[in-house]
Amino acid sequence: KDPNLVLKPNGGGWEQYPLENLGNPMPPVDDKWKSPEASIVVLIAALREGRLPETLLSMFDNAKYPDRIYAGVVQQNAEGDLDAVVAVCQSRGRPVIKHENSGKGLFENPNNCKEFNQIRMIRMDVSEAAGPVYARGRQPELLEDNDDFCMQIDAHTIFKKDWDVMMLEQWGACRNEYAVLSTYPTNYKDLYKNSNHHWEMPHLCKASVGSNGLVRNAQASAVANLEQPILAPLWAAGLSFSRCHAEKNVPNDLNLRHIFTGEEFARGARLWTHGYDFYTITRPIIGWRSNREESHASARRIATLLHAKGSDQSPEAHANLGFFDIGTRRTLDQYYEFSGVNVKTGETKNVCIVKYVPWNVPYEAPKSNSNSVMSAKGKIRGLDKERFIEQETGAGTVDNISSVYLVMYIGIASSLLCFLGYVIFRVCAFKS
Repeated sequence: KDPNLVLKPNGGGWEQYPLENLGNPMPPVDDKWKSPEASIVVLIAALREGRLPETLLSMFDNAKYPDRIYAGVVQQNAEGDLDAVVAVCQSRGRPVIKHENSGKGLFENPNNCKEFNQIRMIRMDVSEAAGPVYARGRQPELLEDNDDFCMQIDAHTIFKKDWDVMMLEQWGACRNEYAVLSTYPTNYKDLYKNSNHHWEMPHLCKASVGSNGLVRNAQASAVANLEQPILAPLWAAGLSFSRCHAEKNVPNDLNLRHIFTGEEFARGARLWTHGYDFYTITRPIIGWRSNREESHASARRIATLLHAKGSDQSPEAHANLGFFDIGTRRTLDQYYEFSGVNVKTGETKNVCIVKYVPWNVPYEAPKSNSNSVMSAKGKIRGLDKERFIEQETGAGTVDNISSVYLVMYIGIASSLLCFLGYVIFRVCAFKS
């Protein structure tokens, strides 16, 4: 029950954070953070993210003062992907209309969709995408001179009720004009949960350096029972709340294209050396809605496949692998030996010169389509159909495949009819 606890490294228990460590930074230049009219621009880079509309709706619907909330979205979509503004206004029952020949998408708002004027967009084709840092580097293009506070998040985020007031109160409690609230968001299912009964929160203070010099943030440590935000040494891209001058003066680096490791420490170093300070918030305010559950299920599935230590090796688990289970012509143990990677024991060795390993059964010629992923009817075997349904069109991949075959058959039939007509024409011409 002690306040302001920080988890010691390497499981060393808890220790109290000395509040004198907060120092005497430059105080806020004004009290705008107290005003219901202080604007907040939520910056989002989204690559074909189907959950982006849900994020925007959660942002508006859970703000105490939604009129002051703006979104700055760098959207990278492919042809046929649903535009975020279109989706939000459709959900409000106030659809927008796309201009003809408008290229990447300019829309009219004849039905007075309120959010239409609160979502600022940069629309890019997916072919122009160059990684998350490049997209975030374009976010300042969406800022205006009178914007007060900026908040960078991921495109799959859920907001707590009255999040706007909470974030501003947390920022004000730092008493630092250059404060940046930053940590890993909690799971959205835990937004209203008192974690471990002492308001445990993720705290970024561990990282590792790769052989190429790139730094990766490690799994978050923890703080508990914070009475006010405390200083943290590391910055996180999934939550960064500050005055907008941080985004204008120290923006994400547009030159960091196709980089996925090292961006956080690099931006953190730039922010910190420009005078900004990172703070861990006291309570969960936004939640990260990802495919974490699916990711965990996939990891368990691979562990079952490879007989990893502690994995589920029940008949049911292997039956669930179905078509995607290990083959029977060679054994998994043989592959461990061949590859030098033994998942059962966790041991690895470098095997760069290998020799052919014969089958354990007689050789046989491939059976055409018998073991294909596609069945004779064009249906996908062993896959969860619901995960292949396209949300925007309602058409599934299975149905699309059938449609392809139908179009192909019609094309062949049309060609045959044309050829038959040509033959008849020539015969008639010869007789005449």
